[in-house]
Amino acid sequence: MQKLRVGDTVQVTSGAERSQKVNRGKILEIDREKNRVRVEGLRMVKRHVKRGRDKTNPDGGRIESAGTIALASVTLVCPKCDKPTRVGVKLKGEKNKRFCKKCDAAIDQK
Repeated sequence: MQKLRVGDTVQVTSGAERSQKVNRGKILEIDREKNRVRVEGLRMVKRHVKRGRDKTNPDGGRIESAGTIALASVTLVCPKCDKPTRVGVKLKGEKNKRFCKKCDAAIDQK
């Protein structure tokens, strides 16, 4: 079972993004093959785009988007205790449920 999912709130624990004022955000995308994660508002990169004929970018310019961070550099933030924590997995009935190792609260509310 994967311990991080799209939509989870994570905090950066190592690297250049750790020392920034805002080092938390929601996961937008996970690339399991490259072990990278795209986090909302972190590691912003600018792409210079030419003027295009399509409707997506008729004017061109600089587009700012979230870059990728190593999967090992982020830690899940518990929604209950609001602290970065390790994630455990328990078998409840037929499904595995994730829980916080610090406060033992369930992370999956479904």
